[in-house]
Formats: sequence, structure tokens, C-alpha cells
Amino acid sequence: MKKARNLCLVWVLLGLLIPGIVFAQSNVVKITFTDPPTVTIGDITVYHPSMAAMVAFKGAFEKFTNNRYTVELYPYGVLGDAASNLEQMLAGTLEGATPADGALAPFFPKIQVLSIPYLYSNPLVLYDIIDGEFGQKLFDECARTSGLRPICAYDNGGYRNFSNSRRPVHSAQDMNGLKIRTMDIPIHMEIVRALGASPTPIAFMELYSALQTGVVDGQENSAITMLGVSLQEVQKYVVLDGHILGLGILTFSEKWFQSLSAEDKEACLKAGREATFAARGVVRCLESLAINQLRDHGVDVYAPTAQELASFREATQEPAIKWLKDNVDTALVDELTALVASGEVGKSRLTFATGFQTRATETTSTASSSGSGSGNAILFSVIALVVGLAVGFVISRAKKS
Repeated sequence: MKKARNLCLVWVLLGLLIPGIVFAQSNVVKITFTDPPTVTIGDITVYHPSMAAMVAFKGAFEKFTNNRYTVELYPYGVLGDAASNLEQMLAGTLEGATPADGALAPFFPKIQVLSIPYLYSNPLVLYDIIDGEFGQKLFDECARTSGLRPICAYDNGGYRNFSNSRRPVHSAQDMNGLKIRTMDIPIHMEIVRALGASPTPIAFMELYSALQTGVVDGQENSAITMLGVSLQEVQKYVVLDGHILGLGILTFSEKWFQSLSAEDKEACLKAGREATFAARGVVRCLESLAINQLRDHGVDVYAPTAQELASFREATQEPAIKWLKDNVDTALVDELTALVASGEVGKSRLTFATGFQTRATETTSTASSSGSGSGNAILFSVIALVVGLAVGFVISRAKKS
């Protein structure tokens, strides 16, 4: 009888403990990204935009769920490259990642529509598109068709520019004959071909060695990303053509996302919004500083004239749009280009206070209906910028101490 009682007690204890262990394991959310955790610009070391986004997501999601979840972050490709991360998510061994749009394209080709070159005159245009109805429909379709759910996106380092180690590039004609590394995304390769250069897809984690050994002459990335992996050591020339505003897309396994309660799904989406504010603020703060830092490292950084920039746009935009219509989705391309042409995205709604009265700079019905997203983007970008500077200062002081 004593032995039977002890056995029953063991079973009772196991019945109490095992569900708790399983619950604890299932509430660990792993998120990985290939970017380094920090970027050093001059005397300041700050979080890379992807790291800033993930730190913000971690704090917000854990807070919104009363610490029922623990978010673990794995930067710098420690869990593999972007493609393998997405495969792990589909296999159920990883919850989240922050792939670039190029890495997501093989799983959801329609994401390439956001890569029409020279389409976004300023970042707020793309912010409004991503955060609005167009972006939401695109992300929902990605979740339905690929099993991967984007919940938010941010410009991962700012505008992408061409660099190379062979010669200065001032206009589209100067790109002729260069071997340029691209992401494995067809539309990016089409852009490079339209410039007369040879596109060569290479994984980001192999980029430095490919440039160092001459497998390719150049590449295209933001100044922030270049500094993050020290590409200034193997690239002599940069042209600030700004062909694409590169995206980092916080993406989760759709199966994992659908396993959440309605309350936890809302917490995940809210935390994603906080992540965008953090990353966008850091990028907007650092982009021009990073360009100057490249110059300080001896890189020849050239800003094209309006006429020279037009040569890039004229050489690439029409072929890129044609390729997207032929290979991706004509209606989607038309919808996006019409949205940008309408002027209803990227507007500013700044206000000026005089005494106790405030008047808006724009009072048209169109502005009131379409500009609110931009106003929020500006407000939160300013807040995030201040937070980013504070974080950078703390990290720098900590390193020095």
C-alpha cells in the first residue's frame, strides 16, 4: 500500500510538472537575424536597426503578455542565413526572423513589387504604403500562401546604393561591365542588368569574402549596412543613387502566430509596431552619419547630379516595372504605382502652436484622410530617434568603461 501511495504521488507530481515544463518551453520565442548587433560610427556605437527593432519587440511583447513569453534574440546569422531561417520557421523549429525583402521573395514572389527602383522620393512614402491597406493586404496574402506571416517592416539601413572596387560611378553608363552582388531576388537582378552590369546572387554572410577575393566587383547596400560588416575595407567607390529603400521584415511562422490567443496576437502586432518605430528612428538618425563615416574611411562617395540620377531611373524603372508585370502581378504593380502617383502617401501634417491655438498646415479633406499615417510616422520616428541616440550613448559609455 505504501509503495502504491508513493507511485500515485509520483504520477500526481509528474502530472503537475510536465505540463508546466512543456508550457515554459512553448513560451520561448526565438527570433534570428543576419545583421550584426551594433554599428560603430565615429566614436558612437549603436544598435544596428535590426537589433533596435528586435530589442524593442522583445521588451514590448514580454510586457504586453505579462512576461508569459520570453523572447530570445540571435543576431549575426548564428542560426544560419536568411533562407535557412525561413525554412526553419516552416519546419516549426524557429518562431521568427527579420529577412530582407529579397530573402522573402523565393517564398512569396509578390513582395518584389516593393522593389520598383527610384519609386520612393522619401521614406515616409514607403512607410505609409507598408503601414496602410496596401501593405496589410500584401502581408496577409503572404501568410496565406507561404506559411510565413510578416507583421511589420522597416527600412533596414536606409537607401541602398551601388559600390565597387574598380572605378567611380557617376551615371548609369558607368555601371556597364561591373560584376555586382545582389540578393537572390529576380527584380534586383533585373535592375542590375538594365544598367549593363552582371548580377551575381551571393548570401550576405559570404559577401565580404566575395568582394575581398574579387568574385564580384561590387554590391548594393545602405551605408549603415556597409559599416556594420566593414565593407568599406573592400570597396573603394560608392554612388548615392538610392535605387531602393531596403526593407527588414519582421516575420513569424504562420502556424505559430495562429496558435496564439486573440489577446496574444494583438500583443504581437502591437510589439511589431514598436519595433518599426525603433528601427526607423535609428535609420533616420544614422543614415547621413554613416555616409560621412564612409568618407572618413577613405571611400570615394559620390552624390549624383539631378541629370545623372535621372540616367539611373530612366535605365531601370521601365524595365523593372515591365518585368514585374510579366512575372509577378500586373494589377498589384498598377495599384502601387498609382498610389505613389496620387500623392496620398508620404505627406506631412506638421502643426504650429501659437499661444493656446494650433493650426494645421494642411486642411484639405484628402490630407485629413490620408496624412494621419505620415504624421504618426514622423512623431514616433522623432521619439525613436531620441531613444536611439540615448541607447547609443549608453552602449558607448559602457564600452569605454
